[in-house]
Amino acid sequence: MQQRLHKLMKIALIQDEIYLPSFGGGTKANRYLLEDLARSGHECVAFTRALTRSSEGPGDLQQFSVEMESRGASIQEVEPNVFSYEYEGVLVEASALEDPDEQHDYLVRRIRAMNPDWVFVTDDKRRIMLRAAMNASPSRVILLLQTIVQLPFGPLSVDKSPEYTELVRGARAVVVISHFMKQYIRDYGELESCLIPIPVYGSGPFPDLARFDRGFVTMINPCELKGVSIFSGLAGEFPDVEFAAVPTWGANQELIDRLREQPNISILKPANDIEEILGQTRILLVPSLWPETFGYVVPEAMLRGIPVLASDVGGLPEAKLGVDFILPVQPGEFREEGFYTPPQELSPWKQALGSLLFDEEAYRECSQQSRQVAHEFVADVSATRFEELMDQLSGRR
Repeated sequence: MQQRLHKLMKIALIQDEIYLPSFGGGTKANRYLLEDLARSGHECVAFTRALTRSSEGPGDLQQFSVEMESRGASIQEVEPNVFSYEYEGVLVEASALEDPDEQHDYLVRRIRAMNPDWVFVTDDKRRIMLRAAMNASPSRVILLLQTIVQLPFGPLSVDKSPEYTELVRGARAVVVISHFMKQYIRDYGELESCLIPIPVYGSGPFPDLARFDRGFVTMINPCELKGVSIFSGLAGEFPDVEFAAVPTWGANQELIDRLREQPNISILKPANDIEEILGQTRILLVPSLWPETFGYVVPEAMLRGIPVLASDVGGLPEAKLGVDFILPVQPGEFREEGFYTPPQELSPWKQALGSLLFDEEAYRECSQQSRQVAHEFVADVSATRFEELMDQLSGRR
């Protein structure tokens, strides 16, 4: 009998976001990673929030129940305000606890009871999860970092903390998703990390959805952080072209209403399957003004032959995989009163978008190159590299 290549393990993941729906890139990536590991035979548990204050998921327990029922997930209340369900082979414990101390104590208790081989801790916005994981199982914590502004150090941090930085340094390993973040935490946190792309793209096959002559110019998650001013401005510059906005966590009702006032902008509902959105898309705009760590939606569109115009900020140039149409912006910045958005120069974006809208040869060239390099990139992305890391840390080669 052939020996199994990787040891079967018990794996916990803690995230300070809801598990379903997972429209945001980071939460979707976490879910896909756990599902892939579960399909390989590992026992996977996700400790998450049950409710969200954004528009992308349930805001109260009744909505939570309806959301899970719509997905065929049977909910059990395992203790007051903590619910469990299974989805695609992963056991999810979703907490509606609001008090930080109660949430910390719950996580410590549950991690100790599970006794996992490894605990993955993702972006810890409220500074609860990593502390709980380190208190419960200090020698088995792996940081999985996806949002650079949530780090406790460096010029891009929105919440600097020397104390929390020491907790970060206590993890057994740090996993990052881009060279941009790898260099950042080396420069400002004096930390080495492993760059491992998360298998968020699915197994394919990926249909060629490129269409020069029809479809929307689409932006997913329109908000100030993501550069909605550029999207809105371009819609005004091309009044005869159909644009579409897909609101997720960043959009509020006031912004959505403002976009609806522009006659050539349609509002699309977010979809669990990205192909439902990309199937209506001619060109994807990713005009972010904040330091995206990578930008999963860029290769997702490119895999399907859809040209992408993306900002030259953070890890977005990496996500473009060497394909043209990386465009300049004036990055925004976080201030006490909120995210500041400086005025943007539309000319480079207008010129680039116009070339793809009206020059079929340019569109086809970008589409074909995008599809080719994205397929080459995704061919090397799998959960196997996470298994190899856990084996290495466990002393098993």
